[in-house]
This record gives sequence, structure tokens and C-alpha cells, in this order.
Amino acid sequence: MSYRIVVIVSLFVFLGTTACLAVEPSFTGSWNVEIGLSPQQAMPFSSFSSTLEVGLRLAFLEVSSTSDFLFSGWLWQEFGLSASLGCVGFDGMMLFEPQTGSFLYAQGVLRFDFSALEMKLYSAMVGPNAPGGFKNGYVLDLYGELPGGFASLEAAIFLGADLSGITFTASQTANQTPSYTVWSLLTKTYTTDPTISSCDISFSGAEFTFKANAFASVELTSVTSFTCAGFESQQIELSFIHLFGLPLNITLDYYFSIQTASHTFIPSLETDFGCVKIYTKILQDGAKLTGIEIYGIAFQATFAGATFTSISNLDTSEYVITIPEYGLIVEPLTEALEEDHLYYPQEYWEIISLVVEIPPAGCGSTFSVDTFFSTSTGLLFDWGRSEMEATLSNGGFFSVTSGVVIDTSGFTEWKIGMALTW
Repeated sequence: MSYRIVVIVSLFVFLGTTACLAVEPSFTGSWNVEIGLSPQQAMPFSSFSSTLEVGLRLAFLEVSSTSDFLFSGWLWQEFGLSASLGCVGFDGMMLFEPQTGSFLYAQGVLRFDFSALEMKLYSAMVGPNAPGGFKNGYVLDLYGELPGGFASLEAAIFLGADLSGITFTASQTANQTPSYTVWSLLTKTYTTDPTISSCDISFSGAEFTFKANAFASVELTSVTSFTCAGFESQQIELSFIHLFGLPLNITLDYYFSIQTASHTFIPSLETDFGCVKIYTKILQDGAKLTGIEIYGIAFQATFAGATFTSISNLDTSEYVITIPEYGLIVEPLTEALEEDHLYYPQEYWEIISLVVEIPPAGCGSTFSVDTFFSTSTGLLFDWGRSEMEATLSNGGFFSVTSGVVIDTSGFTEWKIGMALTW
């Protein structure tokens, strides 16, 4: 079945090249680089990251290349192909490990979009050097939506793969400081996972998702899962948004697994009073509700181009604060690890952020300061670290960034970044 995908891709390339002979090609791309200097270390350069993206567009066909670099050298190389003809489209990519020249992963998505009905065929494979050797698989995904969008049904049929996601992680060198920019490059995550199933490639499971909403305040989500052995689980989530007209949200989760003869009932509460958000959990003793635990508070307000944010983690033993790329929210540590979310060190219980944007004609500048408060410093107000950063951009095509990091040991890092887009 792999050769069929290759034939389809080749057909798109041929048709694209033929149709684009009279079309002038256009080049797109971007280059982002960040250098970290550490004045307190013997090694002055503490971190380095660079990403180069180049694309060539010919009418409905586009090919692209993405290269990532760190101190250790060329980290990842990714090639992409995208094509769209009316209701038919294709997106494909291949990932390589440049240091060894190894092929790691490839994914192709063939889609047919008929407005209210959409069909996608996912195909993925991992290289022979992956754990377990070469594997491939497919997923057929059908999505339909009723007029008005108040209900939708999605059916995913797994043929040796599923849509749980697959992550590739590069090893970190000893002289590379694990900044959050670096960590984001060390991992690559994709949708289709052809390694998770132990069933035959002909059928390895299915998942049916039904969503509905009513009166703009009630949301229902039902997920039914099957494996090649039969029924696996049923999960129902019922959410009441702004119940009784109050800024109060209640979510009820019910999970049932017949193969393990177990079920759980997990209610949760979330309140949103304008610019204030309270993270809570309902405490239970068996089937009896015993109380409400508040484990996080967030506040955000914008005044004349300045945004002030405060987020507090009231239980650092079980919860963490995710970095902005993952929502800047308070979430359980177990969930962050399971979803591969990057988060600040667990000891930080409070983050205060101020972002000021000044947009003159033709360019713009941004200044931000983030202050972290820790549970272990013993300093005034439990101060742990401050990061200050300024960015100057010119029409969105070119920008430079400079930032400093100061913690309990003093001036620890100076970051210099540049971004160019064409």
C-alpha cells in the first residue's frame, strides 16, 4: 500500500510541474537565530539555536525545507510537500537525522473536503533505525458536521496506526544550556503514530467522537474507542458554560472500560470572573463530594497597550505552570508529562509578567519583563528569577531581540536573537 502513496505524490508533483510551467515561482522563507551568552561561566556561549525555512511555491504546489541547528551542529532536516486542487489536497513530509543520515519518519495526508463532509487518509512510516524497526500504518478519518454547526461526528479507522502523536527527541550535548528555545527544537512531534499498535495492519482499532452543543451553554462530547480485540472504552464529557448566567463553568467526566471492569466519575469546576481565572478541583470521598480545592489563580488585564499577567500555582507538589507556547496555565504535573508540555521549574509558584507594545508606523517594538517567585530562595518576596526582553521589528520582515536573565546567582545570561522573513 506504500507504493500507492508514492504514486499519488508523484502524480501531484507531475501535475503541479506541468500546470506551473507558465506560472512564475515564488520563494518564501524565514531564518530565526538565538545566541545565549553566560558571563559567569568559563564557556561564554551558553546556548545557540537556529532554524532556516525555505519554500518554493508553484501555483497549487509548494515544496519546503526546514533545517534546525544547535551547538552540536545540524540537528533535524525536514522536507515538505503541499498541493491543493479544489476539494482535493495533499500534505506530506519527511524527517531525517543529519548527523547519521538516517531516515526517521514520513507522513502523508490526502484529504477530500466537501464542505460539511471531510475525508482524510493518513499514512505514516518510521525508519529502520527506530525502536522495533521499520513500521508503517494508515488512518482513515471521516468528519461530518450538521448545518449550523451544533453537532458533529468524527470516525477514525486505524490500520496499523493511530492519531495519538509520535515524538522524536534528540540527545542534548553537555555544553548546551537547556533553555526553553533549545528544548523546543530538541523534540519533533507529528500526528500519525505507526508504532503504537501491536495489531495487524488490516485493522487495529477505531475511535468515534460525537460533539453537540445547545443553548450556547451546554456542550456534550462522547468518545467511543475500539481496539482490534473489540470495545475498549467510553468517555462522556458534559460541560455547562456560564451556568445560570453566572461566570461559572462545570464539567462532568464519565469514563467506562468494560475490559478492566472499572469506571470513574471526575467532576471539575472552573470559574472565570472577567480577567480572573480560578483553577479548582472537586474533592471526593467515594461517591460523596467533600469540598473544593483551589490550586491556581490567574489574572490578566490590558491597559493602553500594556498587558499585565499574574499566575499562581498554589500546590507546587502536584501542579506546574506551563510556558506560554503551551498556554501559560496551571495544570497537573502528570498531565504535562503525558502531553509533553514544557513547563517552568516546579519550584516556581508565582509568575508576574508585563508586556508593553509600542507600534509606530512601519515598525514596532515590544518590551517584556517576567518575574518568577520560588518556594526555596528565602529572599524578599521569594524572588527567584527575572527575565527582561526587548524586540524591535521593521514591518514584520526583520526583527532583533535582546534579553537578560538574572537569578539568585546574579547576571546569568544575555540572549541575542534575530528573525528574518521573506
